[in-house]
Amino acid sequence: MGQEEASAFGSSELSLLCFNGYGGGTGTSSAPLRSSLRRVVACSVMETAPEDFLRTFYQALADRPLEPDDGLYVPIYEGAAASRADPVQRLARGMSWAPLESVQLFSGFRGTGKSTELRRLRRLLEQQGFKVVLCDMKDYLNLSTPVDISDFLISAAGALSDALAEDPDLVGEDLAKRSYWQRAADFVNNTEVSVDQAQVGAKLAGTSASLKLGLRQDPTFRERLQERMKGHLGSLVDDVRDYMADCVKAVRKKHGEDTNLVVLFDSIEQIRGSSINDAEVFQSVETLFVGHPDKLRFQGMHVVYTVPPWLKIRSPGVSKLYDGSYLLPCVKVRHRDGREHKAGLEILRKIVQQRGEWTRLFAEPDDFDHVLLETGGYLRDLFRALQGMLMRAADEEVHAIDREAVDLELSELRNDYLPVSIADARWLRQVARTHEAELPAHDKLPELSRYFDTHLLLCYRNGDEWYDLHPLIRETVERLSDPEKSAKADP
Repeated sequence: MGQEEASAFGSSELSLLCFNGYGGGTGTSSAPLRSSLRRVVACSVMETAPEDFLRTFYQALADRPLEPDDGLYVPIYEGAAASRADPVQRLARGMSWAPLESVQLFSGFRGTGKSTELRRLRRLLEQQGFKVVLCDMKDYLNLSTPVDISDFLISAAGALSDALAEDPDLVGEDLAKRSYWQRAADFVNNTEVSVDQAQVGAKLAGTSASLKLGLRQDPTFRERLQERMKGHLGSLVDDVRDYMADCVKAVRKKHGEDTNLVVLFDSIEQIRGSSINDAEVFQSVETLFVGHPDKLRFQGMHVVYTVPPWLKIRSPGVSKLYDGSYLLPCVKVRHRDGREHKAGLEILRKIVQQRGEWTRLFAEPDDFDHVLLETGGYLRDLFRALQGMLMRAADEEVHAIDREAVDLELSELRNDYLPVSIADARWLRQVARTHEAELPAHDKLPELSRYFDTHLLLCYRNGDEWYDLHPLIRETVERLSDPEKSAKADP
């Protein structure tokens, strides 16, 4: 036995080995002793939780968008694990095949990797010679109040202006220097709407800053602006179109007449209300994309808007108003009939393996597969569950956690989805049986949106789109929707 092996044991452990006949005694071979000590050494290594490994693994599971060349990025929509079409490739092809301009919708549930895939889209387009700008609209819109076409257009043009200011090489110094916010403030002032009243809690320098902050943070100013713009919407649309056209001209002047500009507007799908105003907020989003598709199109520019997945359920014809509409689903871990989807599970193993050696965390490989199945191919929940298990390994000072510890962490995650009302359970159970996101009536849209937003329902693709319950709540839904089961569960 080497010195390193011996140092891994206390005297009591060595004594126990001798007591069991593995050491000492006339004629006893040293081979069984060495073999047993190696097994105990391995056991000791597995049972000790190295803080560095657990912390590094935990940090690698942070929820953040990835660039395609990031070491943590794993292609999801390639090979057998993918649905029949890669939505990002379709988006890119739609722009490269369009003669001059296009408008496409990109839908995805929060936490499914949409922002990461938008960055892959940007990379694909840049490789084809496009100039691409990514604008995160959560920095410009109030996501919990109704959105209007007027403030949306101002915010979109302002977001593009800010992005160009950060990269003056894209359009040249002249256009990058003059912010659209100043241009919009001049337009607003000319229509006799005071931007001074948009200031929120602090003295701001310049009306353009007041306008930008007011649109995002001051509902009173935004409502007043919306009301005023109803009489000037045509002029505002023309002004925004003129600015967008100036951007296209500047790009082509600097990079060649054949250069195309693409603008990706992210985070719009996160617009949602509260229990007080949800119906009004949902209606405003529908009106924006169904009632104003012409105003969201700009000459010579390719545009992608991220939209909530419930939009086409409420308005089935919305896709026809645009040049393309694509959904980013969860990773499929089961087929419709409940059979495990091996290719999907394998891609999830790769995603996790890029972040940490999961085989060191689980006592049995089946325990890890259990986590993959119970989180339903929803990446955000998978990462949250694993982070909880890493914490538990540190708490218990073990490295390889057992099934009991796994189930305890999954129960903690399940609690985030509870309680489920009986009425919700009955509707959810119907979706689980048909795999269709049926909308009984338009006034039920807030409930359906809530199911999507909270991920009680998950979306998958294998040619067509279908829906299923989040696996963590399946048992609860079945019990609550069946009166007999519910009665038996009551004390």
